[in-house]
Amino acid sequence: MQHDRRTIVKALGALAATMTAPAVASAQAPLPKAVPDFPDSQKFQTGDLLWPKKKGAFVPRTRSIGAAPPNEERKTWEAERQRALSEPQRAGLSPEVAEKLKTMRFDEFERLYHSGGAAPPAQGQATRGLLGDTISVGHVGIIEVGANGIAYVIEATPQGPGNASGVIRTRYADWLNAYANIQVWHGRLSALDESARAGIVKAAQAQIGKPYDFFNFDLNDDSGFYCSKLVWQCLWRTAKVAADDNPDPQRGKWFPPWFSPKALIGAKRVAVLHKPGEY
Repeated sequence: MQHDRRTIVKALGALAATMTAPAVASAQAPLPKAVPDFPDSQKFQTGDLLWPKKKGAFVPRTRSIGAAPPNEERKTWEAERQRALSEPQRAGLSPEVAEKLKTMRFDEFERLYHSGGAAPPAQGQATRGLLGDTISVGHVGIIEVGANGIAYVIEATPQGPGNASGVIRTRYADWLNAYANIQVWHGRLSALDESARAGIVKAAQAQIGKPYDFFNFDLNDDSGFYCSKLVWQCLWRTAKVAADDNPDPQRGKWFPPWFSPKALIGAKRVAVLHKPGEY
């Protein structure tokens, strides 16, 4: 009987050891490293793309991050909407789209543009995130790596470093310093070789100095740009490839007429190389 008791005790001890071992191993396993807020600029290649996003925000609006309060964004958008409606043909608006813009509120626009065409929010639904940041459209820029290895960003923006606007070229370090409390996503058009991506940058350089025009819905019209339109057009003109697989540039003929940075980062042609979170 004593022998049987010793056998049972030993068996229970062995069982306890096997049950606790995984827990000990798990406790000793290193925690996953947090992804840095910014990509490694040494990995940049000409023709890559960057998407900035304010921490805690739900896709912020272009260059006004940390610079302009939400009511200023609203006023700017409303002024642009009125201008587009005063010249619907120049903006490439179909009668149907123009009619919808006549009654669209800024809150509806934010949600619609961010979602890429999903239904706008219900009447009275808030468009502010948990941290008080507005839901908005995001931003994207094109990377140019110079012969000396210095990275630049070409972008279409309403307000860039030094209050510059339109299509501008900025040294990456200065571009990054223009933001506050942000994270940056880094991506690459994976189906294109280095030469093709260099062609995109060359096409973007040719548009430097052109005005920022958020309501110019024709993606192949180079008289004015918003940020993701610049990327779409440069890719289309150099490689005959539509970033979103929709080759029709006349977006003002249907609704919503915008091609958003959110749609671009989610495109199957884009490989996201640095992702500090959900964009």
